[in-house]
Amino acid sequence: MLARLRAALTPGSPLARLRAALTSDAPRPRLLRGAFAAVVCLAGLAVYAITVHGHIPVQRWLLWRLAPLWGYSLFFLLSSLGVGLVLLRRALRLVHLPPVEEGLFGATLGIIAFVFGVYLAGAAGWIRPWYGIVMPAALLAVGALELPGWLARLKGDLDAARTPRGAMRWLWLAATGAGALCLVLLYLESLTPEAINFDASWYHLPIGQDYARAGRIIPFYGDVNRAFPHLASMLYAWGFSVPGMIVEQRWMMALHLELVFVLWKVIGVAALARYLLHGERVPGLWAAFFLFPSLFVYDQNPGGSADHFLGFFAAPVVLAAMRFRERFDRRYAVLLGASLGGAMLVKYQAVYHLGMAAAVVVPRAAHLLGRAAYRAAKRRAARGRPLLSARRVLVAGLIVSGVALGTAAPHFVKNTIYYNNPVYPMAQRVFTRSYPQHARSAEFMEKGYPNAPYLPKGKGVERQLIAVKNFFTFSFSPHYSFTRFVPSMGSLFTLLLPTLLIIRGRRRPALAAFATFAGIWVWGNTYTADRYLQALLAVPIAAAAAMLVRTWQLGTVARLGLVPLVLFQVLWSGDVPFYSGAERLESAVKMISSTYEKRWSDAQRFKFRSDHRAITQATPPDARILARNYRTTLGIEREIIFDIQAWQSLIFYEPVRGPRELYDHYRSVGITHILYPPNQRPPDTLQAAVLFNELVHRSATQKRRFGTLELVTMPKEPPPPDQLPYQVLALNAPGYTDGLYPVEALHILPKLQPPKGQGPKPAQPWPSDKDAQAALLDAADAVVLGKDASRRGKAPKLDAAFFSAERFKTYTVYLRKQPRSGAPAAAPPPAPGDAPATDDPPPAEPPDSIPDDDQEDTEG
Repeated sequence: MLARLRAALTPGSPLARLRAALTSDAPRPRLLRGAFAAVVCLAGLAVYAITVHGHIPVQRWLLWRLAPLWGYSLFFLLSSLGVGLVLLRRALRLVHLPPVEEGLFGATLGIIAFVFGVYLAGAAGWIRPWYGIVMPAALLAVGALELPGWLARLKGDLDAARTPRGAMRWLWLAATGAGALCLVLLYLESLTPEAINFDASWYHLPIGQDYARAGRIIPFYGDVNRAFPHLASMLYAWGFSVPGMIVEQRWMMALHLELVFVLWKVIGVAALARYLLHGERVPGLWAAFFLFPSLFVYDQNPGGSADHFLGFFAAPVVLAAMRFRERFDRRYAVLLGASLGGAMLVKYQAVYHLGMAAAVVVPRAAHLLGRAAYRAAKRRAARGRPLLSARRVLVAGLIVSGVALGTAAPHFVKNTIYYNNPVYPMAQRVFTRSYPQHARSAEFMEKGYPNAPYLPKGKGVERQLIAVKNFFTFSFSPHYSFTRFVPSMGSLFTLLLPTLLIIRGRRRPALAAFATFAGIWVWGNTYTADRYLQALLAVPIAAAAAMLVRTWQLGTVARLGLVPLVLFQVLWSGDVPFYSGAERLESAVKMISSTYEKRWSDAQRFKFRSDHRAITQATPPDARILARNYRTTLGIEREIIFDIQAWQSLIFYEPVRGPRELYDHYRSVGITHILYPPNQRPPDTLQAAVLFNELVHRSATQKRRFGTLELVTMPKEPPPPDQLPYQVLALNAPGYTDGLYPVEALHILPKLQPPKGQGPKPAQPWPSDKDAQAALLDAADAVVLGKDASRRGKAPKLDAAFFSAERFKTYTVYLRKQPRSGAPAAAPPPAPGDAPATDDPPPAEPPDSIPDDDQEDTEG
């Protein structure tokens, strides 16, 4: 047998000739070999797919729910980047920038163009699935003019970078690996809707949800926070409008869009750091971004809010300002103005960027103008043109200002149309025809809206000294925290500042540090919420990266101190992603494992906010729901009106004197349903608490329970006319002297306490005589009993005539069983743990977990 095989393979035999032909490098044999390999691989794929399909059907894979998110995110990225590059290179003719910097500025201009496209759709009523595809496709078609060339230039730039050798190679590999790991962790912690934070589920995502539901831009008269700039929400509206996704995917789409901006922040840090290093390439330097790990902790994490969208613009603003100050080129004036205007479209904290840009440009302009004036005074100007003329500075400044305001104009035009005030809800004393507005809305906005603990401390010089101190302490001393005030911002920028005295090429890093100082100084003079620092953090990170490189280049002795410092930062912050990220990681792992665990249906995989989605199904499309002090309404695809007194001006309780007047007030603004969590989140005032419960328990008959929420249909028939005064007995109630009050007197807001001794006085004080107390109780329509009333001996027996309508942490509202007005008797609420007082069955699933702690966001 072997002899015959050897004979068959002898040179010149047919089999040998066939083997030689197949192994030849000629085109046809190579094609045959390739075809054979392809057939083998495809056959293997078929066998493998059939095998695994028997265990887990391919169509059930989670991949098919994640792929649209990746595809649409890439669609947004490429379409915005492409059109931005066309604007940068063909309109502004800036063709000499490094590819990374060019990409950063291209993304800046392209994102603004994309958002303008969404504003156009909102004005025309085109926020529809077809427009969600056509608009970015058109931008991508335009961007195709420049995108391939930029990719080629970027590849060439990366290829030109030298691969480190020796110890530097291991340092580069370690930095790149750690950065990649952080990116994976960040993605997992931002994957599921569990990552959406309080403010995002209150208004950032619901704005986009409601724009897409209406198909156009609409006003939100029941929440002043929705009248602020919201570039992020405009992009979310696009994400809610594109076809082919279920609602939970759209929430995840918002998180994916935010992650795109976080990635651009990383690129911005790399581009700015390279500029600060005078163009020096340092492989792996981008990983320095994660030496400042606070973006992993709750409230600073990518959770659907706007801080990272604003943070994206920090590097372009400072980089454009630094380029602009070199020659006061009008092209860079346009670029700086567009970057500032884009930041203004995100939120008013763009004032930080304005401060940073001014810190970069103004001293340079003042210096050059002063020098030109000095030379002119000495009659030296005749030797040549002045280095800088006042006219050139003025024109450049006007270009920056004009482009910035023009870029931000869509927001101000929208507010002028809907609210009669371009900066609503602010400046209501200036724009006196602002809508909605009531007698105290300006006062509420000025004094009740801000969260006092985060307002600037001190006055005059003392305030400025504190603001300066913040520059040196912001990374060590959190102003508020969800992680027990453990510092997690990252402190290398602060600790390396002294090296600016000795490193070479220190002018640019020092300028970036000064810009950071200006931004933090503005932050310290406005509103010191730590998460707002994400708006400018890219600049100190880039400065720290430059200082790290320059300190390393000082030599071995310097490295003996630098390495332990950086290593300590890495070791200390290595567990920051898990401070508050464990639940988000667990949610991601649970969703990823759903394929293996055969939880294949969308109902099994996406158990997020099921109660809210059920409320949507239970109400008509034209419903207008009053949410009583309940804000995290994402998933309720109906118009929502909030009643928090300081944060809206449509519902105003203070003039209301009885339940009938409250009913008429609700009807006058179109309320069809009421939503509230019983015994949680008390109304702002005792007046509102009493009258709300009087209306709900006395007149409303259609009630449904959704988890912890009660949905009440507004009664078709109004309550009987009010028998005034409606009187409330307040005993040990917070903020009030014991006694009998007309209900309208119980209107004090916790944030607007009157001066001592000037608060409301009871119509009849609480007497010490038992008979007089009983007479006062008989005159009361309702009783508000503070939590310590029993301990202080101020709790009369109420069981015979009153029932507990709602019990909060600090007080309980009791209503009279048989009202004096002759209205129907009230139905007592179900006791905790009892079945809901409704014909509907209890929910089959446990309610979604909604955070109970308010996070008072002041986007203005």
